[in-house]
Amino acid sequence: MLAPQRGLPFDASSDTVQRMFEIAGDDRPDAAILVGQFSQRAYFERVRAIWPGAREVEAHSLLVEEGGQNIWISVVIGAAMAATFAHLAVKIGARALVQVGSMGGLVDGWHPGDVLVPSLVVGRDGVSRQLSRNKPIEPDARLSAALCDELVLRLDRATVRPGTLVTTTTISFERSSDVARWRCSGYVGVEMECAATIGTAAHFGVPAAGAFVLMDNLASGQTVLMLSEEDNRRIEIGKDVILRAFVAAAWGLVATRDNGLAQR
Repeated sequence: MLAPQRGLPFDASSDTVQRMFEIAGDDRPDAAILVGQFSQRAYFERVRAIWPGAREVEAHSLLVEEGGQNIWISVVIGAAMAATFAHLAVKIGARALVQVGSMGGLVDGWHPGDVLVPSLVVGRDGVSRQLSRNKPIEPDARLSAALCDELVLRLDRATVRPGTLVTTTTISFERSSDVARWRCSGYVGVEMECAATIGTAAHFGVPAAGAFVLMDNLASGQTVLMLSEEDNRRIEIGKDVILRAFVAAAWGLVATRDNGLAQR
């Protein structure tokens, strides 16, 4: 596990950060989901279709109340934005984080709609390289296991797998040589935010994990332009299931941790 470090910029107090972002006291997060997504409006509609009572707490985030816990769902794109919102969430109260989204596959035999819960994340973007000092980042084992359990229960026709994920700076700019190098390194998927989110959480000693739906498989030359109607259906189901699974997993983790602290 990446050890917490000292001296990260923006080390203001929790109250100061809350005032800066104009977050109401009752809206502090107990846990947060960061979603790698281009269209914030479309994703907010997806969230409200599942939780009609979800409400906006700042420009990029909705709050879902579950089991007495406040869970933020923030739409981010790229490592810099992911690190910023991970930092905001943990500074004002989040005790668990997860980065979710879609990924490009890098191994044979994986199909659109399959889900990766990474056991290791390698940062190849500028933000996570600075946070991790160029070392692989290990997601929290307990949160990852709880997330896997929820996903296995909820997914019907998709496979949940572990593996090493690589985070890169941009999407669709990878060369064939990049894909070949990632495959030779043993990486099973590539996306844009996870290393920055988990690296930021690790800095503050907050458990974090990830879950990603396979969108297309670069290993077999498949692109999003080649997806069938069934592929797209599986992908959309996977995205919704991941969202519901983390809300359930995070609620259980935070509630258990709070009960344990109360009994000390």
